[in-house]
Order: sequence, then C-alpha cells, then structure tokens
Amino acid sequence: MNNWKRSMWIPTLLGLVLGVHAAFGQSPQPQTTSAQSSPRSGTDVSRQKAEGSRQSTDLIGACAAAVEDLRATRELAASLETENAALKKQLDTATQSIDLLTELDVTRKSETDALRETVAAKTQAIAAKDSVIESQDKLISALKSKKSSPWKRLGDVLIGVGIAAVLR
Repeated sequence: MNNWKRSMWIPTLLGLVLGVHAAFGQSPQPQTTSAQSSPRSGTDVSRQKAEGSRQSTDLIGACAAAVEDLRATRELAASLETENAALKKQLDTATQSIDLLTELDVTRKSETDALRETVAAKTQAIAAKDSVIESQDKLISALKSKKSSPWKRLGDVLIGVGIAAVLR
C-alpha cells in the first residue's frame, strides 16, 4: 500500500505539468505593436485621403529628389575616396623626399668637414715645405759664405798627399 501511494504521485505530477503547458498553449498572448509606443507623425490618414493625388505627386517628387541626393552623395564619396588616396600617395612621396634630403644634408656636412680637414692638412704641408725651403736657403747661404778659395783647396789636397806619403 505504501508503494501504491508513492507511485500515484508520478502520474499526478506528470498530468499537472502537461496540463499547465496545454493551458498556456490555448490562451492567445496579446500582441504588442510598436505603433502604440511611437510618437505621432502629425499626418492624419483621413486628411491624406482628402488631399489625394496632389500629396502623392509631392511624395513622389520628394522621393525622386532624395534619390538624386543619394546618387550625388555616393559620387561625392567616391571622389573623396579617390582624393584621399591621392593625398596619401603625395604624403608618402613627400616623406620619402624629406628622408632623402635629410640624408643628402648629412652627407654634404660630412663632405664639407672632410674638405676643411684636407685644406688644413694642405696648409700645414705648404707651411712645412716653406720651412724646409727656408732652411735650405739658409744652409746654402752659410755654405757660400764658408766657401774657400781654390789655392786653399789645393793646399789642403797637398797636405793630404803629404800625410799619405809619410804614413806609407
């Protein structure tokens, strides 16, 4: 008997669960529309019908104007994209030019420094050459002043021969 009571609960709960779903399935849910919550446009349908074809013509004209405006906007957007691409290309070219000119400037500065060093070395070499020439001129003038007469040279030679004969 005890088992019978427990087994009765399972079909009862099953029937209750299925009945609840069936109850909600039979009653329709109210549908909400977005038109109730949207603000009014200020255009009444009955007045539109009264004005008739004049408003529909105006509406078609407005739509045509909007289409033309959209077409012009698309053309303008395409031309702006083309212009942007050209400007980016010009910017890249200008950046490359600036890089090359900077490199050229650095190269010219180093070249100028090298030329200055070369001129300084050349000036030192010329000064050293002038110094050598001046010292040679002084030596030449000193040797000219010490130049002896031919009789004195002949006497020196005879003395040298006499010493050589004695030593033999």
